[in-house]
Amino acid sequence: MEASRPRLVLVPGGKAPDAPAAPSRARGALRVLPGGPTPEVAEALAEAVEAARQMRLEIERRIARALEAFEDRG
Repeated sequence: MEASRPRLVLVPGGKAPDAPAAPSRARGALRVLPGGPTPEVAEALAEAVEAARQMRLEIERRIARALEAFEDRG
């Protein structure tokens, strides 16, 4: 009996060919996830959601600082 190999899933994505170039990601920022409904996929999704929340908070903070600086000019 042959041992089963993990199935990897390639998620389509990317950007349009005419989109501006984005900085490349660090190798450590990329993950390969085993395919299928496993706890690892759920964990990776939870990590992505938390990272998105943190990015949103940082963007909101930057906008607030920029608005304050703009109001101070006035």
